[in-house]
Amino acid sequence: MNLNQTTINNTIKQISEKAALSLSNVAHNGFKQIKEYSFDCSELDDCREEDITESKKYKQLFDDLKKITGPTLYYFEVLSDHSPSVIVSSLQAYSDTEHSRPCPPPAPKSNFEDNKILYVGKVKRYMFGRFIQHLGFHKAKSTQGLQLFYWAKNLSLSLKLTMLEFEPDMINLMTVLENEVANELKPIIGKHK
Repeated sequence: MNLNQTTINNTIKQISEKAALSLSNVAHNGFKQIKEYSFDCSELDDCREEDITESKKYKQLFDDLKKITGPTLYYFEVLSDHSPSVIVSSLQAYSDTEHSRPCPPPAPKSNFEDNKILYVGKVKRYMFGRFIQHLGFHKAKSTQGLQLFYWAKNLSLSLKLTMLEFEPDMINLMTVLENEVANELKPIIGKHK
């Protein structure tokens, strides 16, 4: 092995040891904290022109969400009686409009029959910002998210958001957890490898 290969080999070993330690901590201790929030999309106020984090109706929620600062795995669960096919049809109808914002694609139909998990995702930091994107109120209109205000409001979709925050050392391993959890939960929306 030449000098360059030895350096790369040692670097990979160090990275792997650090990742293994982080995963071992999660295997023994689990996640740092769990938070859940249920809401009915039909009750979403139009916050496209205001800062939703400061709105009277949502301020307390976002004050709580701002406390989730570390890497977070999250999923949306459908609480209402909507079937996956109705949900996908509504999302696709919105996505086909001229002024739609980017949404994740539906999962393959064979994956979600009778499933109540709408979406599985992860964020490296600051869950509140990702939630704003999923609601559809992010100022950058090109950011992908569920865009719930635009299609789930009229559908009267009722959801529960579950957030699992992890220790900061898990930040680079969240994709692995997201993919494995999504493969287990088989969400209606979103493709995972």
